[in-house]
Amino acid sequence: MQKHNMQNFTDNSFVKKQALNRLTTFRMGGVPLFYSQPHNYEELGHALRLCRDNNLDFKVLGGGSNLVVDDYELDFGVIHICNPVFNKITAGPNNTVHVGAGVSLRSILRFCKDQGRGGAEFLAGIPGTLGGAVAGNAGAWGSSVESVLKSVITVDRCGETRRLLKKDIDFSYRKADLGGQVITEAEMELQPRSPELVKKLIKKNLDRKKASQPTSKPNAGCIFKNPANESAGKLLDVCGFKGWSLGGARVSDQHANFICNDKKASSQDVFRMIEKMKKAVKEKFDIDLELEVKLWRKDDNAKVA
Repeated sequence: MQKHNMQNFTDNSFVKKQALNRLTTFRMGGVPLFYSQPHNYEELGHALRLCRDNNLDFKVLGGGSNLVVDDYELDFGVIHICNPVFNKITAGPNNTVHVGAGVSLRSILRFCKDQGRGGAEFLAGIPGTLGGAVAGNAGAWGSSVESVLKSVITVDRCGETRRLLKKDIDFSYRKADLGGQVITEAEMELQPRSPELVKKLIKKNLDRKKASQPTSKPNAGCIFKNPANESAGKLLDVCGFKGWSLGGARVSDQHANFICNDKKASSQDVFRMIEKMKKAVKEKFDIDLELEVKLWRKDDNAKVA
């Protein structure tokens, strides 16, 4: 492992050692090189400049969903966007809503219901925070974050804050290219809708999720993206993966595109499962499944075949 100069980080009160297993929905993850919870924009900018000046790799953590994190000591740092300054949500003019990157999607929907602002109900049942949802262009039922986003506020590695309009961001399926900038806020463009209807649509989507996806065991959400005109879950089901287990990990009986932490699964259990699932679909259908979850591995150059 490359040696890093950590002195500048360890001198700061907002940096500490922190295992990630309690901060991810999969309930796994080792200890990063450093863990920072910036309390404000000044501390965030300071942390990013320190990373730049000391050649330190880092990753941004929000709600901890959509992640499979290696159990070992990690050779990168983690900046966790979760303090109150990043957890604010306010109503703006013309049915816009201003949301901090650390606000949970559940809280956003509750706010929209109370304010009578609709269009984001497709987010119901998706775990995590707005920052992660924007970065991953999260979506369901044919809609995605891109469809309700107006602009984002970001901080770059020089600590500079900027506002990006939706047209400035390169969106694709389950991805938004922000050039390595850290999302801190977003402006959502919604539509007037009665609180009763917003509530009804949220419940409808939650019921659909609960009927088809596992909720009782820790998981990271869908493992693979859906290939064009195909369902990753159906392909994996045909390959016989529903209910299949390896170590402490188990593929859901409800949906074959979900791996659950059934019995204190290790990250290696999950990495091996992913490799076997990709290989089986390639051999049977000649389709290369693409990961939807992000893998945070000790060795960032590690490949999942």
